[in-house]
Amino acid sequence: MSIDLKQNNMKVDIILSDGFVMTELSGVVDVLRLANRVVDKKMFTFRYVSPEAGVVKSSADTWLNASALSNSPDADIAVFLGNSDLNFTSREIEKAVHKYRYTNAKVVLLAEAAAIYISANSDDGFGHTTHWENRLLLEERSGLYDIAPSLAVSTDKIVTCAGLVSTYDIMLQIVAGYLSKAKLLTISSILLLDKVRSFETRQPGAMDALSAGKDSHIDQAIKMMQSNIEEPLKTTELAKVLGQTTRSLERQFLRHLGRSPGRFYRELRLIRAQNFLVNTDMSILEIAAACGFGSNFGKIYKAYYGKTPRETRKERLV
Repeated sequence: MSIDLKQNNMKVDIILSDGFVMTELSGVVDVLRLANRVVDKKMFTFRYVSPEAGVVKSSADTWLNASALSNSPDADIAVFLGNSDLNFTSREIEKAVHKYRYTNAKVVLLAEAAAIYISANSDDGFGHTTHWENRLLLEERSGLYDIAPSLAVSTDKIVTCAGLVSTYDIMLQIVAGYLSKAKLLTISSILLLDKVRSFETRQPGAMDALSAGKDSHIDQAIKMMQSNIEEPLKTTELAKVLGQTTRSLERQFLRHLGRSPGRFYRELRLIRAQNFLVNTDMSILEIAAACGFGSNFGKIYKAYYGKTPRETRKERLV
């Protein structure tokens, strides 16, 4: 008898709050729905749960009715969705995680939900992950520098994850424990996924996709840039570490990315600065320093984004 026919019904609670991310909800529900379809029985049942019963609104203005979180939940798997607000915090979410852990359920924390857990339960972030944007915020705010850059990390029945599109990969890996390999391959094929990424797969960061596979020297240079945002390296220093001439490195960047190393580096720093402006309460001077800019930060930022740092922050508060 195949592994999937031996399994009893698995109860899955999907925990969400106002501002939940539809991409993640779809990733969870689609995988569970298709698992039931290919097995031809109701192996997974799921319900929507929130700290308080009632209507919950997504970041895409979609509304769902959710049940109130039980004091003694009976789910086998609890999936906590992320949130469109990177500053999302909820004591109720923390309490809910502990309730599910107490009942021995497998707890899956996506993106911002993972960030809340890491912030509340870790001295260094080691053994966990979250979306790379959240990781940058936790590094800057809390000094948590050991958060893994992978899509997911599983530790002691807690799975912390990057969320967003990787939710499909994470859920496929989770249901893999209850299905035969053939059934799992069928689900991924229906979803048009040619490969299910493992937990250990490194998250693509800002602008990584532009460089992936272009040239090993470019990939190495970008990794060095991303690791030296506050104190930017000169192009001559990058070239020296890579064993290249400055001119050669500039030609490679122009050929593959259509911009010089200096311009690419500046864009990385500006993207980081915009992230801090929108998602932290750091002063503009602090942000400029954290991203390697001096007194000309406002001028450079406006030339790139078409608005000043102050205008960006004001829009966030509207």
